[in-house]
Amino acid sequence: MRVTIRDVAERAGVSAMAVSAVLNGGGGSKVTVTAEKAERIRQAARDLRYQPSHLARSFRNRKTGQVAVVFQNFGRFIPQSPYRAEVMNGVMEALFPNDYTLSLCPKLMRDGDPGFVSDGRFDGVLWCRPDLTETSTLALQEAAVPIVMMHAPPGTVLGLPTFCADNDGAMRRVASHLVSLGHERLAFVIDPVSEHSVEGQARAEALLLATRRAGLPDPDVIILAQDHSILQRYAEPSAPHTALICFSDELACFVLDSCARYGVKVPEHVSIVGFDSSPVCETSQPRLTSVAQPVERMAFEATMHLISLIRAVEEGSPSSPATSTLYDCGLDIRDSTSFARSN
Repeated sequence: MRVTIRDVAERAGVSAMAVSAVLNGGGGSKVTVTAEKAERIRQAARDLRYQPSHLARSFRNRKTGQVAVVFQNFGRFIPQSPYRAEVMNGVMEALFPNDYTLSLCPKLMRDGDPGFVSDGRFDGVLWCRPDLTETSTLALQEAAVPIVMMHAPPGTVLGLPTFCADNDGAMRRVASHLVSLGHERLAFVIDPVSEHSVEGQARAEALLLATRRAGLPDPDVIILAQDHSILQRYAEPSAPHTALICFSDELACFVLDSCARYGVKVPEHVSIVGFDSSPVCETSQPRLTSVAQPVERMAFEATMHLISLIRAVEEGSPSSPATSTLYDCGLDIRDSTSFARSN
């Protein structure tokens, strides 16, 4: 049976409030305990092997030491996608030295229950690759705990800090590279989950602007579900596109695998570009040309900013205007892009 404060108080012959004041820093400012009595309380606690309740301490201090990292549809860590591991490395590098515990959540809020974002279980929330509804946007704006958004363009939610790749600059680099190889007919490839994320929409829009700036036709958007049979057409000379720009390296690797299965040669038949330039790009067949996004640094800096916001709340400091940080992205050119196929 768990030893309680009342058990320690009975052993030491003092009040429960005195025990709380000595062992947990509680009991209120009116509780005064002499040095002799304090030592008696500590000895009683040692004799009974009393362990303070973290839950009770959190309730008193209004601090849980827990930070939530939210991934929509997290799934699992897979070899084709080091992205999630890079995010977690950056988050842990920030949280653990500052004595915070990481809680990994598959969604930000339950259907019809937006309040659990700030119901006391977390000191703050880092939301990666968010998708938004009218309900979730309102819940974020009214949240009682600090929230930082990663992979969300500036101004996604009024008043919330964002840390995001410069998608416009990235897609300009991609379009410039492909134009230099003679490509004119491009398509943006995205999965059904990422399609609804704010960054998925931002990247599609960024590619559209980049192609218009380059004088190319507007790119098509291909929503690639589990059935990749649509990729068979790129083996034909009449294929509708000469280059596919994928939302992520993970998706690009699946596209490469499917192309190989359907006899589509990359880059001879179609060029493929990924996004993240993760280590998997060096081992894919062929090696994947990809936008270089500093994922781990973004995650670390976003989490450190979240910690600063949490501490400001604890100290009662006035809130500062939300910051937005954009990260410049390069383009790592490898073997999956080449000169456009002529019909």
